Amino acid sequence: MRCVGIDLGGTAIKAGAVTPAGEILARGSRATGLEKGAAHVLDTIAELARELGAQGGLGLGVPGLVDHARGRIESCPNLKVMERLPLREELARRLSFDPARIVLENDANAAAAGEHWLGTGRGERDLLLVTLGTGVGGGLILDGKLYVGRGGMAGEIGHVVVEPGGRACGCGAKGCVETLASATAAARRARELGLPRGNPGDLVELARLARASDGPERELLLAVGRDLGYALATVVSLLDVRTFVIGGGFGAATDVLAPGVLAGIRARSYGERLADVRGRPALLGADAGWIGAAAPLAR
Repeated sequence: MRCVGIDLGGTAIKAGAVTPAGEILARGSRATGLEKGAAHVLDTIAELARELGAQGGLGLGVPGLVDHARGRIESCPNLKVMERLPLREELARRLSFDPARIVLENDANAAAAGEHWLGTGRGERDLLLVTLGTGVGGGLILDGKLYVGRGGMAGEIGHVVVEPGGRACGCGAKGCVETLASATAAARRARELGLPRGNPGDLVELARLARASDGPERELLLAVGRDLGYALATVVSLLDVRTFVIGGGFGAATDVLAPGVLAGIRARSYGERLADVRGRPALLGADAGWIGAAAPLAR
């Protein structure tokens, strides 16, 4: 049996097929082509699903707030053309599938499910996946299952306020951790300090120098990690989650962010049991979203 998952992004659609046992069979990708309209995007998704051998069902990870009951994207600033379209019904019609076998999930939630099934979080009972990219996303696994909450907004760690009255966030609040610890925010903070020397804002070089020796680059990433840790401390205190998987493009710097992350968690949490809090790099990279989207079909 093939379980096909698709990860819909603003610039690319990534997809793959996996067996229920977790063996990856094939991968595929296409340009999203948003400028060509919603029908083109839906046709492209259906084409990829057919090429990958989807058998009566499809998992789809999408950015933004998902309306699970209606099978659509309720709100997504980066995919306005796809908002409130009946995605589940449209794809079911194109693929001649039962609509009940088209499973939609938020992309960060899907990535969390992927890392829990086949990645860094395999075997963990509880974890939070944190994605560090343009923003800060999150997906929550509780008691071995993806938890999305009544309105589908569980795990939105990026909008925990850690600096009241701080920089304005795109969500309308001020001082969200997204304004301090996303890749976008880290690059801005680096440029403001003229780091790394010679190429301000280059996060790859910043992380390389931070690994190499003590200095302002390491201090900056310690501060960025600490700000992220302040937000994660709320998860520890509220849910007693101890495992944090860090992904996204900036997640490649997890090794140099981790000391600050753990320091931030400890500064705003309590109890000797914090000794087993762990911050781990994600394993699946760009595959996490489509693997997690396919996961419900494997059950």
